[in-house]
Amino acid sequence: MFRIFFYILVVAGISYGLSLIEGDLTIQWAGGQIEPSLRSVILALFAAFLLLMVIWSVFRMIMSSPEAFSRYLSVKKKKKGIDALSSGLIALGSGDDIMAQRYAMQAKKTLPNDPMTLMLRAQAAELKGDIQQATKLYESMLAASDTEIFGLRGLYMLALQQNEIEAAAQYAARAVQRRPDLSWAVLGLFDLQCKKQLWRAALDTLKIATSNGHVQAKIAKRQRAVLLTALAIDLEDSDMDEALKLATEAVRLAPALIPASVVAGRVYASKGQMSPALKVLRKCWKLAPHPDLAVVSAFARPGDSVRDRLDRIKSLARLTPGHKEAALAVGTAAIEAQDWASAREALGPLTRGRPTQRVCTLMARVEAADGGDIGSVQEWFIDIMGSNNQKMTLTMTIR
Repeated sequence: MFRIFFYILVVAGISYGLSLIEGDLTIQWAGGQIEPSLRSVILALFAAFLLLMVIWSVFRMIMSSPEAFSRYLSVKKKKKGIDALSSGLIALGSGDDIMAQRYAMQAKKTLPNDPMTLMLRAQAAELKGDIQQATKLYESMLAASDTEIFGLRGLYMLALQQNEIEAAAQYAARAVQRRPDLSWAVLGLFDLQCKKQLWRAALDTLKIATSNGHVQAKIAKRQRAVLLTALAIDLEDSDMDEALKLATEAVRLAPALIPASVVAGRVYASKGQMSPALKVLRKCWKLAPHPDLAVVSAFARPGDSVRDRLDRIKSLARLTPGHKEAALAVGTAAIEAQDWASAREALGPLTRGRPTQRVCTLMARVEAADGGDIGSVQEWFIDIMGSNNQKMTLTMTIR
């Protein structure tokens, strides 16, 4: 609307300007003379200018028509390729391997050099089950920076499907080196390193995962403690000092991590340092009573009598009065010391109701050694069988 109004104003202005022009123009040449009005001359020049503009526009259109036609064909071809890519992605999402293959071939014809075409072809081959072709296409992506990560992830997933752990770890490691911000690469590499028991490498990867926000700080702290403990267990026989260093750091990070405290206590005891051994074991026992902690505490000093071990376990049990594991630890140590009264006193509260298999086994040992009452022993073994049957029934019910 504004343009039309503008054109009207321009035409009106030109008309008004021409109306103000008066006078004649005399043109002489050898054969004669003409005297047109000045207004007619200006109009003729303006018309000639417009005619030249039209001629020039037609000339340019004729000269550029092959290029324009080629550009038109290129745009049409590109649109056809984009439509094939779009339809191919929908087919992939739908799990239609036949249509995905068909659209992948169309995209290959229309957009052979487009990275999306290569991606569609690779995933279509994978969906079809053509692992060899998919691997070949994913590998071809590694040469270009814009498709390298996609190719690495494709190869990583294929390697996992084929249970090729070493190859999968290599692809994930390369992806982490290029893009540490990718969670699938970092967490995938971490998981594979743990499966391969590469604890030191897993610690480095965990650090990358934490710094890039792939793992929450609280979770990463415990995972680091677990890895340190696993490494300490591996080094306990060959390098006790390093094992102790790793285990104590793990205890500091996760005081309730039982294996860490067990390793630390065991190494301290092996080095003859009973006091720090008991300290770390008791600290963990307060948080999470466990039979392994009781065993290491009992044998913290080699050469002690069974009575000394019983007294040490009673001291440990007093840290968590009324806890089932405390009673079981005292009962076990009392049986070893042949203190049947202490064993009955400790295990008695656990025999009420439905005693567990551990309680029944310990009570059977007490009855067999203290008086040799075969009937009582058999009753406890019957209770053990009943406990097992209850577990089997519960399992079948859940299933």
